[in-house]
Amino acid sequence: MKIKGYLGHIKVNDKGEVIEKVSVDEKLADILKYNIEKGNQEAKELGFSKMNGFAMMGSKKSLAFMKGEAILVETSKADWQELFVHYVYLKGWLALGIVLLILSIALYYMALATAYLDYFAPLPRLYVPTLILIISLIMILSSKTRFAYRL
Repeated sequence: MKIKGYLGHIKVNDKGEVIEKVSVDEKLADILKYNIEKGNQEAKELGFSKMNGFAMMGSKKSLAFMKGEAILVETSKADWQELFVHYVYLKGWLALGIVLLILSIALYYMALATAYLDYFAPLPRLYVPTLILIISLIMILSSKTRFAYRL
């Protein structure tokens, strides 16, 4: 991973079972499992269906958990904004939005500067690129998930 201060990560499923473990000892996996169970219990007591995530800050190492993935980082080297952007944005929606934006710009160019789209009437040849532009901007803006971090 390209996160500053990255030491390792653990991925767990909804039941709390470890799916993937990279550069992390078993003791930390057990601590994570216990904290997930305890956090979900407390969330249910407060009236929520489950907990979205948590962070444990230490003097040397810290742990951030969200969306079934816990990342272990060095506290002094960690860039927390970069870490939470890793969790918060849906990269697929963001990439697809950027691709559609590029496609829209290419279609605008073809409609206005070349003869490729001359078979359309003057205004309808701008409808498709405008529609794709609107969809791409919506996808780029909505690539931020509902799991915004609050710590």
